[in-house]
Amino acid sequence: MLFVLNITVIALVLLIAYWWATQGAFSAIIHLLCVIVAGALALAFWEPLTMGLLLRGTGFDVYAWGVSLVGIFVVVLVGLRLLTNKLLPANVDLPRWANLALGFPVGAFAGVLSIGMLILGAGHVQSERQILGFAGYARSTRDGQVKELQRLWLPCHQITDVFYSWLSVNALRSGQPLRQYSPDLYRQAAGLVRDSFKRGKGQVALIESAATIQGTYLSPPNLERCAVRISFGRDAKDFGKQLTISASQLRLIGAAAAQAKPYVAHPLRWSQRDSADRVETFLFDDLSHYITSVAGQDNAEIVVEFPLPAGVQPRFIQIKGTRFMIPEIEEMTASGYDEVLGRALESVSVVPAAETRGVRAITSPDIRVANDISPVLVSTNELPPGIKANKNNYLVEGDGFFRSTRKFPSRELRLLGIYEPVGTKIVKVDVSRGSSADIYGSVLRRVGSGATPQLVDSRGNPYTAIGLIHERPDGVRIKLDPRRGIDVAADLPHLPTTGNQKLTLLFRITEGVTIVSFRLGDVVVGTCSVKVG
Repeated sequence: MLFVLNITVIALVLLIAYWWATQGAFSAIIHLLCVIVAGALALAFWEPLTMGLLLRGTGFDVYAWGVSLVGIFVVVLVGLRLLTNKLLPANVDLPRWANLALGFPVGAFAGVLSIGMLILGAGHVQSERQILGFAGYARSTRDGQVKELQRLWLPCHQITDVFYSWLSVNALRSGQPLRQYSPDLYRQAAGLVRDSFKRGKGQVALIESAATIQGTYLSPPNLERCAVRISFGRDAKDFGKQLTISASQLRLIGAAAAQAKPYVAHPLRWSQRDSADRVETFLFDDLSHYITSVAGQDNAEIVVEFPLPAGVQPRFIQIKGTRFMIPEIEEMTASGYDEVLGRALESVSVVPAAETRGVRAITSPDIRVANDISPVLVSTNELPPGIKANKNNYLVEGDGFFRSTRKFPSRELRLLGIYEPVGTKIVKVDVSRGSSADIYGSVLRRVGSGATPQLVDSRGNPYTAIGLIHERPDGVRIKLDPRRGIDVAADLPHLPTTGNQKLTLLFRITEGVTIVSFRLGDVVVGTCSVKVG
């Protein structure tokens, strides 16, 4: 397949070169200028468009970077060609030999830039780790280190990146040059961003609000290391399931002056808490090693360590293509460096303890560990529009209304319940009027509809609801949104005061923990002691 890709790239460039040679040298030059301008505008507006409009924590995120880059390039190029054809309708009459001698190389360069932009865009779209057998840059199977594994015979993407990087600090210089803000873009596209969990099946994009840089620590010069503490929120999870980040998807970018290229490094190791609340340190020395969150938990605090030569100042962290500015940097002594890294994780933000005296207890069955969808009893053939089930007949996501809930389908076709990823369990909390976890009375009036309903375990870890089951006289609505969850009470349906409707919130909880309270914002609705297992 790699051979076919190499031949295809070269053939396309030669075809474009021949076409413009036959159209004339003047037309080839005009087209090349249009390609250069289109590429420059595409790269200039690429990040603002993607970060500002397209990345929204939805399923489209995995296509946003690639679609926006190629889309802007194609739209601008077509617009410029129409404009130039209108303004310059006639060609310059040159001898045939001159058209071929000049038009062919000019057309070839235009072809290289055009194919290069397409490869850069395609490399930022969710796909397999390899594209037609081409991996480019990725982690080595031998030691897990990021390195160049393959090269194209005609590396159009690299030539394109180098060309526009040079322009960004020269003729097209701006306050945020490509060379210093997104260095080695061709490596990202082929194929660091796609070198993710399960051979490219992991998330390849990250919204800006999903991560926060909490601290940066510099080791003494003789150690030449830099540690960055990163806090990941619920939106950082891969498709709403669990956070996964490879060494390829995370890099440190140093500061650079004038036209210089910045220092770029991938991480050496990381520290995080496990499901037993122990701090563990891991090396990026194998393909199976990924930064992960504890299954079921909303947040993850990670400390990542990078190599950093003396004199280099860290400037950015780039995670799955999204760039984060490094805040204040703290210089450490040799004796305190490793100790500080451990203490950084000890300060993981948890839900603060609250006054629970006089707070009612939530009793069974108002809170229970169960993933059934009672009272719904239907087959997979009767799934309403808008909600999905996996091949094992468990609901995974969507919003559907079940009108018929009393049928008796065969066991093979029956919907079995709500999907529970490995290491998690579903906990159901009845928040209806009159229940021991009722939020619709004085509690909601007290905290307001902007408060978030959460379960809290004995270690202070919060869990946001991933969905709900709303029982109404005319049927049952089931909503599952593992990606976004239920952020605020305003997202919950209205329950009439007659009390003839039931609302159950669904939480995905880490297996083995003990749930001790249910909160709405800062207010404890009720306490409990529910072992999840």
